[in-house]
Amino acid sequence: MKLCVINFSGNVGKTTIAAHLLKPRMNEAQVFSVESLNSGIENDGVEDAEIIKGKRFGDLANEILVADDAIVDVGSSNVEDFLILMNQYSGSHEDYDFYIIPTVGQKKQLTDTISTITTLSEMGIPLEKIRIVFNRVEPDEVDDLDAFSLLIGFHSTNPIFTLNEKAVVLVNDIYDGLKKVNKTLGDLVADKTDFKAIIRDKKTNPKDKDHALNMLALQRLSVGANKNLDAAYLALFQD
Repeated sequence: MKLCVINFSGNVGKTTIAAHLLKPRMNEAQVFSVESLNSGIENDGVEDAEIIKGKRFGDLANEILVADDAIVDVGSSNVEDFLILMNQYSGSHEDYDFYIIPTVGQKKQLTDTISTITTLSEMGIPLEKIRIVFNRVEPDEVDDLDAFSLLIGFHSTNPIFTLNEKAVVLVNDIYDGLKKVNKTLGDLVADKTDFKAIIRDKKTNPKDKDHALNMLALQRLSVGANKNLDAAYLALFQD
């Protein structure tokens, strides 16, 4: 499967979605970060991501064609160039199975999300390929998504994209915590270190104990976060 994670807006969590929601559930797919500025994806623990400057679209298109699974994370500073070049490379938009648009419940980001959807649709991308992730949702807002009413209302009058209100990624301290330790959620789930034993060991020095306390907290947060991401992933690709 080949995905393009995109939004005209910054600060919607595109890299978090690519690194933690998508990559671990796609056979550890290759991630391509399209960004002329600092990509930032290495801060999410994806050390094997390939950084591609926005105007190297032809190189990226070739790599996507030969890949079995791929995730293209388009930085907000490169979206316009990326889409202009996609138009120039006629038919290249068909190389992606889905366009994933993360969004958050702020007016500017929602307005930019609608602009992104409209642009993709005008390029000829069908509604079943354009999919939304509701990101940074508070647990008590899952059942109504009032903060996203602008987007949900747009969908009701302009069904040019696919919207599943269960494709929700909850607010969780773990994502900032993972950046600080430069790990992915998958790394943490796979780590079988007994941090509780390290904390209880009287021989553990203060620095190592602080690290173990932090890692234990992240381990505990990872359980709920992973369940949430599993459910969001299933909802995202539900027909």
